[in-house]
Amino acid sequence: MSIVEPRVRLFYLGIIATACAIVFSLANSASAQKNGKMKVLRIGSSGNMMPNPNDKGKTEGALASLKAFIKEETGLDNEIINEKDWRDLSNKLTSGDVGLGVYLGHEFAWVKEKHPDIKALAIAVNVYRYPVVHVVAKQDDPAKDFAGLKGQSLALFADAPPYIRLYLDAQSKANGQTLENFFSKVANPENSEEALDDVVDGKYQVAAVDRAALDAFKRRKPARFAKLKEIAHSEPFPPPVIAYFDNKIDSATRQTFLVGLLGASKKEKGETMLTLFRLTSFETVPADFPKVLEATRKSYPPPVESEKK
Repeated sequence: MSIVEPRVRLFYLGIIATACAIVFSLANSASAQKNGKMKVLRIGSSGNMMPNPNDKGKTEGALASLKAFIKEETGLDNEIINEKDWRDLSNKLTSGDVGLGVYLGHEFAWVKEKHPDIKALAIAVNVYRYPVVHVVAKQDDPAKDFAGLKGQSLALFADAPPYIRLYLDAQSKANGQTLENFFSKVANPENSEEALDDVVDGKYQVAAVDRAALDAFKRRKPARFAKLKEIAHSEPFPPPVIAYFDNKIDSATRQTFLVGLLGASKKEKGETMLTLFRLTSFETVPADFPKVLEATRKSYPPPVESEKK
């Protein structure tokens, strides 16, 4: 059974669906005052937001469900665009081709360096504001730090949030290896709980999860949790961001939209959406957010253009 962390693609869907429902209702009201017609609002995602990209039927079903939800809530047609990557999304956002953008936190750290006028409107939180990666092994593992894990087998659960892989890649590189060469094997259990169970049972030697997942495992299975120990952990990563370009949405609409996001958990359908996609809340941008972005950018510089996927 999966625990609190979101699967990445479902996570995008949850953020976009909740945001769309709120912003569309605002846009509908503003448009009605102007000319009684509503233009289609385009919202861009920096990554693949489909829950099953390799299953055409399930992918089409998920997208149809999302669009139907928006239509039911607002009476509006809508368009959701899955951009190639964070660079392409930023170009579309600054040109006005999309009105809002959804970025992973470390991507937004990269964006701010090149596009300082792209601003965070709100952050999407799953239990903890700033996720932290934890690398764990059994209590009797001799490793004292990440370097000591060289040659061991890793359980990296399927659809782990990208910041987990980012951290593991950086640590492997610091030890002169790629992730796949640093570890003897990289397996992909279905979810984080299964990955941690596999380490306890000796199937794999190491697991990498985030703080929310590790805390949930501790609550659910305290006896098994006691058989694990932390080997290394990351610095805090920025959470996913809903962003806008400086002058594309007026301040009054932004403020109303923000109030809607912050109150999502107090509305029946908003609470359902948050629960369904493993989110706990939307929050205002905290005062220390720029410092976290800067630290992330220094520790994890953006890939060069030739590395674009």
